Amino acid sequence: MAKDALFEIFSEEIPAAYVVPAAEQLMSIVAESLDKRGLKYGSLKVFSTPRRLAVVIDELSDKSADRAEEMLGPSVSAGRAADGSFSPAARGFASKHGVTPERLAVKKTEKGEYFCVVKKTPGEKAEKILSEVFPAAASKLYFPKTMFWESSGFRFARPIRSVAALYGEKIVKFQIADLKSSNWTCGLHALGGKKITIPSPERYKNTLRNNCVLADSGERREIIEKHVESAAKRMKGSALQDDALIDEINYLVEHPVAVTGKFDGKYLKLPREVLITCLRKKQKFFAITDASGKLTDHFIGIRNGISEHQDVVREGYERVLEARLADAAFFFEKDKKTKLSSKAEGLKSVMFQAKLGSVYDKTVRTEQLAIFLTNTLESKSNLFAGIRDIEKAARLSKADLVTDMVFEYPELQGVMGRVYAEHDGEPKEVARAIEEHYMPVSAEAKLPESKLGAVLAMADKIDTLCGDFAAGIIPSGSQDPYGLRRMAMGLLRIILDKNFPVNVFQLIEKAFSILPESLRGNTQAVSHLKDFLRQRLESLWDAEGFRFDEVRSVLAVGFDEPLDAKKRLEALKKMRSHGDFAQLAASFKRASNILKQAEKNKAAVSDTVSGALMKEEAERQLFESVKKIENEVVSLTEKKEYLASMQKMVEIKPFVDAFFDKVMVMVEDEALRANRLAILKYKVGLFSKILDFSQLQG
Repeated sequence: MAKDALFEIFSEEIPAAYVVPAAEQLMSIVAESLDKRGLKYGSLKVFSTPRRLAVVIDELSDKSADRAEEMLGPSVSAGRAADGSFSPAARGFASKHGVTPERLAVKKTEKGEYFCVVKKTPGEKAEKILSEVFPAAASKLYFPKTMFWESSGFRFARPIRSVAALYGEKIVKFQIADLKSSNWTCGLHALGGKKITIPSPERYKNTLRNNCVLADSGERREIIEKHVESAAKRMKGSALQDDALIDEINYLVEHPVAVTGKFDGKYLKLPREVLITCLRKKQKFFAITDASGKLTDHFIGIRNGISEHQDVVREGYERVLEARLADAAFFFEKDKKTKLSSKAEGLKSVMFQAKLGSVYDKTVRTEQLAIFLTNTLESKSNLFAGIRDIEKAARLSKADLVTDMVFEYPELQGVMGRVYAEHDGEPKEVARAIEEHYMPVSAEAKLPESKLGAVLAMADKIDTLCGDFAAGIIPSGSQDPYGLRRMAMGLLRIILDKNFPVNVFQLIEKAFSILPESLRGNTQAVSHLKDFLRQRLESLWDAEGFRFDEVRSVLAVGFDEPLDAKKRLEALKKMRSHGDFAQLAASFKRASNILKQAEKNKAAVSDTVSGALMKEEAERQLFESVKKIENEVVSLTEKKEYLASMQKMVEIKPFVDAFFDKVMVMVEDEALRANRLAILKYKVGLFSKILDFSQLQG
C-alpha cells in the first residue's frame, strides 16, 4: 500500500543564496535515487526556508519492484561437447553464478543460442530504501562553503539541529552526523524554536503553518508581495518594484511580516541610486515612491516573526537606517570635494591583475581601444565626429573605484562615476558613458543606450577578454569566476544591437598589441578567444530561434564582422522557406562534400575550367549557367544583399540537377576529373562568402 514520505533537514540559518540551489539538488537527488532503486511514487514536492530543506514524496510504494537480471554465458555450441556433456566453459559459468550446469537456461539471440542465468531479486521495503536514500542525499548536497561541528566531520552549509524522516506515520530510522532521525522539527526561531511533532508527511506543510512557519517558498513569496503592496498603500505610495529583493528576503524569513518606517527627509537630497542602495543592500528595505515616481521618506522592512511589538521593531529599523544614511551622506560630501579627474591617479595603486598591471593601466589601454573603435566606426559609417569625448570618458571610466561611496557600495560603480562627473560639470554624454560602460551586467540585461557608452563598453570588455586570455585566465566547464562569458556575450550584443560594422578580429589584434609586452604575440590565446566568441554567437543565435545548422553554416564562412554574419544568417533563414531551397542546398552540400573528399585524397583540382575537357552537355550547361549569374551574384554579395544573391541559385537549379543526374565527377581520367571538380569549385565558390553548404542539415 502506497504512503507519503517526508525528509526534512533543520539547521541553523543557511545563507539565502544557498537555499534554492540546495532545494533543487535535494529533489533531483532523491528522485534519481528512488528511480534507480525501483521505488515508484506519484510526485515530489520540495520545501525550503532559511532553516530547513525538505521533500515530501507523494504515493510512495511500500516496496520496490522485483528485479530479474539476465546474464549471458557461453554459446550452446561452445558449452556442450559432442557427447552432450557440459564443457568447462559452461561448468565454470554455472559455478560462478551458484547453479548447476543442468539449471542453465538457453536464450536465443541474433547470434545464436547462448546459456544464461536469470537471477531474481525480490523488492526491498520502502523504509529500508529511504533509510539509505535520505542520508545519502544530505551528504551529496553541494554548497559553496561548508562547515563541520561534531566529531564525525560531516559537512553542511550550517550545523544541522534535527532530522525528520517519515514513511506514513512511521519514523524512517538512520543517522546524519550526531543526530538520529525523528518525527519532530523545530518551530519559528523568533518564537523560541519549540519542538513540533509532525503527525504524517501529508500534514507537514499545515503543521508548520499552524506554528507560524511557511515552508512553501512560493506561498511565502506571494505573502511578502501582498504585505509590501498593502503597507505601501497605507502610506499612500507604491513600493519600488524589486523582484530580486523579494527573492532574497523570501529566503531570509519563515514568517514574513511587513514593518513600515520613516527616515529624515534631508537624506532625500542624496542621489536616488544611493538612497535606494542604502535601503536595499544593507537593510533589505523597500523604497517607497509617490504618485509622480519620486522617492519618499518612508520604507518597508520585512521581519521574521508575528505582528507583536511592531513599534519596537520599527524604532530599531529606523535607528539603524539613520546611521547608514548618515554614513552615505558623509561619503557623498567628502567625495565631491575633489574632482573625479583628480581621483584617476589613485587607480595606479589599485591592482587589476598581476600580469596586466593596475586599473590605471587598464584605463590607458581602454582609451586606446576606444579611440581605435571610434576611428574605425567613423571611417565605415558616419557614426561619430571627433574623439575628444571618448578619450575623456575612458580616462574617467574607473575613477569612482577609489571613492568612499563605491568602496562602501561596490554595486554603485559607474553610477557614482556618472553622478560625480555631472557634479564636476563634465559633458552629459561623458557622464552617461561612464555609467553605461559596465553594461550589460548580465547576459540579458540592459545595453548601453548612447553610442559613446556603447563604444566605451566594447573597449573595456575587449581589453579584459584579451588580457585574461593572454594571462591564461580562460573559462573551462562551469568555471568562469571573472564572468568572461557574460562579458563576451555583452560585447557581441552591443555590436549587433547598435549595428556597428566592427571587425572583432582586428579589434582583438589591436587589443593584444597594447597588452604588457610579456603577453603579446600569444597566438594560442588569440585562437582560443576567437573560438570563445564563436561559441557565444552560437548561444546567442540559438536563443533567438535560429537553427543550429544555419548558425554553423554561416559561422564556418567567417564571423570577424558579427553584424555581417547576422545579415547572412537572416538571409539564409528567409531563403530556407523557398520551395526549391532544400533540394538546391542538398546539391550544393553534395558538391562541397565531393570537393572536401577530393582534397582529403589529394586529388588534383584545376584552377580554371577548360571548355575542351567538357565531354557532357550537362557539365557545359552548368558551367555556362553559373558564369551567367556570376557578376550579379558577386555584385549583390559585395553590397551585402545576401538574400537577393542566394535567390540567384534558383536560376541554375535545372542545370545543377542535370549535372548530378548525368555526369560522373570522380572518373579515372585525371584531367577530366580535375576539370569537373573545378566546375563544382566554381559553382560552390560563387556563394562561399555567404555560407558553407556542407554544414546544412536536411
